[in-house]
Amino acid sequence: MRHALTALLVLGTAALPAMADEVWSTPFGEVIYEDELPTGEAVLTFPEVDGTTRSAAYLQGMAGVYTGRTYFEGVWVEPSTEGDCPVSIAHPETGELTNHWGRIRIIFTEPDFPSGWVALRGDCFDDMDQYLVGKPVTGE
Repeated sequence: MRHALTALLVLGTAALPAMADEVWSTPFGEVIYEDELPTGEAVLTFPEVDGTTRSAAYLQGMAGVYTGRTYFEGVWVEPSTEGDCPVSIAHPETGELTNHWGRIRIIFTEPDFPSGWVALRGDCFDDMDQYLVGKPVTGE
C-alpha cells in the first residue's frame, strides 16, 4: 500500500510543470515564475534597473495555468522608493502597505509553454505606457 501511494504521488507530480522551469529573457534580464499564492496569483520576479534587486508581479488567475494562456492582469510591486504613488496598497504577500506599485497586463503570444509574452505596465493608476517583451528560455 505504501509503495502504491508513493508511486501515485510521483506520477501525479511528474505531469505538472515546475514553476521555476519557466524563465523568460528580456532586455533587462530574466523574468522568473517564482511562486503561486493560495489566492490564485502567479508570482513572476524581474530585475530592477540596478540589476541587483528583484521585484515582483502578481498576476490574478495565472497560478496553475500552464496551457491555454491568453492574458492576465495584476499589480507589480518594487522595493524602490523612487516615484512613489499617492495611494498605498497592501503588498500581495506580506500585507504591508507600499507606495511603489502599478498595474500590469501580460499577453501570451502562444497558449502553451514555451510561449513568449508582451507585458504592459503603468505606475500607480496611470495608463499602461511601458512595455516589455519576454522570450522563453528553454533547454534546447
